[in-house]
Amino acid sequence: MEPTDHGELVQEVRAVKMMLILNALAQGCQQKHVAAALGVSEATLSRMFPKGFAKEIAKIADRRLTNQAESA
Repeated sequence: MEPTDHGELVQEVRAVKMMLILNALAQGCQQKHVAAALGVSEATLSRMFPKGFAKEIAKIADRRLTNQAESA
């Protein structure tokens, strides 16, 4: 493996990790639970995203759950 390939691989793994975090938040997982699963603090998880971004994702998840409950 070339040194540049290693860097690209690390970037790709980080991108996948971010997508999985966003997916968990969008599915309604609380930020503190996601942080605990990753072994980091909530503050560290919050710094991974722009300010307020995780809260907006959580709001979207709440709306989705509300809409599903109303249509059931």
